[in-house]
Amino acid sequence: MDHLNAILTKAHERLAAEPELGVIDWLATELGTSFDEAIIDGDLQGFQTLCRSHPLSQILLMDPYARRAFEKPRGYAGDAVMLDYIYRPARSSLDGIASVIHEATTTLPNAKSILWRQDYLANLINKTMTSRETAEVLSVASGHMRELDRLRDITRDTNVKFTALDQDPASISEAQTTYREYDILGETKSFASLIRERAVAKRYDLIYSAGLFDYLQDNMAIALIKAMFARLDPGGVLSIANFTRDSHGRGFMAGFMDWCLIYRNEEDLRSLADAACPKASHRIFRDQPRNVVYLEVFADRNEQ
Repeated sequence: MDHLNAILTKAHERLAAEPELGVIDWLATELGTSFDEAIIDGDLQGFQTLCRSHPLSQILLMDPYARRAFEKPRGYAGDAVMLDYIYRPARSSLDGIASVIHEATTTLPNAKSILWRQDYLANLINKTMTSRETAEVLSVASGHMRELDRLRDITRDTNVKFTALDQDPASISEAQTTYREYDILGETKSFASLIRERAVAKRYDLIYSAGLFDYLQDNMAIALIKAMFARLDPGGVLSIANFTRDSHGRGFMAGFMDWCLIYRNEEDLRSLADAACPKASHRIFRDQPRNVVYLEVFADRNEQ
């Protein structure tokens, strides 16, 4: 851990001397390597303990984005309120080092991947709408549904009915209040309800889950993909996303934000797809910032 301590001390000194985004970018890159080594050595706890006990930690937690992840007011990191720092940046009252850190955490590569996801989902919804009189769309762990900000930019059409499934009623209420032009049915349920339900009550043209799979072990992920796929109409599309094992912010998130994901690469998502929907065709690709891998599974019309 001597090397890790040297990295933290150098970042601390550089921030004190000349606060700039490049310091946080450099730190995130260096921490990624140290995080990987800790995982291989089975010493994630030691990695986190050293990061959090270093004086740098208190400086980084001056950033409200990082602090919210660490404090987890809704019980988990990455909640919808926290992600709005990226989706809907407001004029900040922060200054000095705190301002620099906040700008970095909400604009560097991982944040770029979250914005790329927003665009991707909006275009996927729009594509579904253009091919149907009224598109039926299910968002699993829907959050604030900020992809609808971008959908508004793409089209004025509203021929879509959303089902927003989320365990947080406040998130569903925010989406319904903000996007009144869309028909949004809220279901305050855990994603596990889809797995438990024995009968499929409704089918959809598009089902997506933007960030949930970052938290699911393989067995649960496979079961959920099966349950989601079973709810697709013929010709429908299922889309899930997962941050990758080499994503830029993995070490920073684990070390200072207590935000640990279950990372997967292309071969991991392929294994999930083969286990959950062995006969279905699928597509796997990375986003443009190269931090998130996507799986699309297609319900072919001739198979249903």
